This record gives sequence, C-alpha cells and structure tokens, in this order.
Amino acid sequence: MPRADEPAPGFPGVSPLPTLPVAGLSGRILGLGVGERLVLIGIGLDGLESHLDASEAEHSLLVLLTAGGRTTAAILDGLLDDLADLALARWPDWHGPGALEPHGPWLKAAAKHAAAGRPPRFRRAARSLELVQLQLAVAPSGLVLVAELDPAAPEHAAPVIEALEWCRRHGTAVAALFPSAPPPVPPYDRILYGAHAVLRAPAPAEARFLAPRSRAHPASAVERRVEAALRADAELRDLFSGNEAVPLPRFGTAPRVDLLWAAGRVVVELDGPEHRLDPTFSADRHRDYELLAAGYLVLRITNAQVETDLQRSLEKIRDVVRLRRTSDGAMIR
Repeated sequence: MPRADEPAPGFPGVSPLPTLPVAGLSGRILGLGVGERLVLIGIGLDGLESHLDASEAEHSLLVLLTAGGRTTAAILDGLLDDLADLALARWPDWHGPGALEPHGPWLKAAAKHAAAGRPPRFRRAARSLELVQLQLAVAPSGLVLVAELDPAAPEHAAPVIEALEWCRRHGTAVAALFPSAPPPVPPYDRILYGAHAVLRAPAPAEARFLAPRSRAHPASAVERRVEAALRADAELRDLFSGNEAVPLPRFGTAPRVDLLWAAGRVVVELDGPEHRLDPTFSADRHRDYELLAAGYLVLRITNAQVETDLQRSLEKIRDVVRLRRTSDGAMIR
C-alpha cells in the first residue's frame, strides 16, 4: 500500500491512478450500490479488515472464497453455499413474501428446507435465480462481495474476475483487492478500469523500529554472556532485564544497573577492572548504599569471575533470588 508521500502506482505509459485514503475505505466499500464495482490496488484482505466499520454499513458484506485455483463455477457454487448457510442461520427472519413474490416457488421450497434445518440450496435451479433470492433473504438492503486477487498469477485471477463480473451483472456490488499492481494485460485489463490506489499515512518511526531482544550493553561481551545464560535457565529466565534505570525518589537519582529483577528488588552488577579504582570504586559504594536504603539487594560479580566460571556466577544470582523469595516468609514470583 503506497504511503501518502509516495506517488500512486500506475501502469507504463498511463497516468497515475486516482487515490483513496485508507481512512475512507470502509464507507466507500460498504456504501457500494447495486451492480457497482470498486477496484483497489495496494491492499489485501488482511489489511482491509482493520479498516472496516460496521457502523458505516449501508449494505451487507461477504468475503468471496477464491483460494486453491478454483474454477468460476466452483467459486459461484461456493458463494451460493455460503449464502444458503447464512439464510438458514437467519430463518425465519427473511425479508418477507412481498419481496420474494416474483419467485414464489423458490420461496416455498426454501422455507420448507430451512424449517427442516437444511440450507435452502437447489443445485438444479439457475445460479442467477439462487443468487437473487438468497441475497434477498440474507441481505435485502444489498450485498457487497469482496475478493482478493493475485496480481502475479493470471490463471488464478481469471476465474475470480469472471465470477465477480457475473455477480455484478446479477445485482451484487463487488470490491476487488490487489495487494500490488497487476500488469494491464488479460485477464486483469477487464477489471482495472476505474481502479484506485490506496494511500496510507506514513507509519511513525516507533512502528518501523524493531529493538533487539538483548538489552545488554552492546559494548559488554560479559553482560551479553550472562544475559544469555539467564535466558537459558528455567528458574531465572523470566526475572531479569538488562541495562535498566532504577528510580530512587528519596535520593533524586535513577541509576542504570546491569541486571534488574524488578519484582524482587534485586540488582546484579558486573564489574570490569575499572571498578577497582577511584573515583569509580567510591561511586559504586555510594550507589549501593542508595539502592540498599531503597530496599534493593545488590550483588556484584566481576567480569573475571564470569569469564572463569560462568556457572558459579549464575549460582550466586540464584542464591540471592532464593534468599529474596523466602525472606520474611514472602514468596515473590
């Protein structure tokens, strides 16, 4: 689906397509009248669902099943089967004898089937008759058929296009969806007249950004190693997050710690050689005091300990977690 700041897709040697904002799709599709057609390029069924609003519906809508390389006849029979199932589910709340009177025999037979719990489908009847009557029973205000077409498989698209055009000639409105622009050649050329390109607003940066699973400092191989070990441990995997800020309102600070179990108020710091000397050493002690006074347990493990015996370092973390979980008889998850 093109963005609002991109040119609308078109075809070689042809001017760009007229556009339709994604915000206007629901009203445009659900407001289609008898025999009308709307062709949208740049959106498929998955993208359309979130934009349909039943409060804007002037007519009923049904998605046409087209998968599996079906023939036109199979697509139409599937549509009539669907409408018959819907009619059975709505029996006896059909439109009323007045609207169905031109085909009284069908109404009588359909009512008999529905009363017996059978879908009112008659395969010996003309499809056009069944479509008209079932539509009156299911969607007396009008029916919009929606189908997604494959822009890269003309052999699959051809029977869908034929089915849509047949339905349109017999009173339904149709909306054809192309996730991307098809070539303007048969069979697509017969349905592309009047097509619209769907425009959407650019997604915000946050929606286009995927953060890595790891929250460890990218420059610390030790932090990444411990994080991976915790993630692989059945007892500890869901507890700690890395590189987190801990707000300490009493002191007006928010120190960023290497590993934090927020629910258990446990901090694990992984110290490199620079933490042995002032002023870093003194700053660490003062920060430990602030965390302790705020109710946090602080465990310091050196990088050398991790590199020498990772499993022992993991057991130290486990011991502190278990201590916290059992202190004062409280069980912290």
